Amino acid sequence: MTAQQVAEIQEAWGVPQLPAVYVDFLTHMGFGAGRVLRGTDAFFPAVRQMKKWGDDFFHENSGISRPGEAVVFAMHQGYLVYWMSDISSPDPEVVLCAEGDPSPSRVWPSFTAFLNSHYEDEPGVK
Repeated sequence: MTAQQVAEIQEAWGVPQLPAVYVDFLTHMGFGAGRVLRGTDAFFPAVRQMKKWGDDFFHENSGISRPGEAVVFAMHQGYLVYWMSDISSPDPEVVLCAEGDPSPSRVWPSFTAFLNSHYEDEPGVK
């Protein structure tokens, strides 16, 4: 991705900056990552819609609340939502919630750990 496309995402989300590791991810894999995250809306241009889609998800699932500073960066099939808890961190914690669940399904200590787990869980990408 270009710096301008990364800036479009930042502007669409209305945030002052994106985490450094996430910018690196977008720069190298912003249009897709092969089989990793296949079927997940986590890539350009869909990622520009995540603010609205995340807002819709939390509105429709009243049992789940998004933390104030959290930024939704991916959704899977409309029933799973992934967010970064603190985008001021260069490698923020990632949280996964499923539709209808009142609490997070999984938490990764960093965006890097999130990516690594998806890479390790995906058959045939090693």
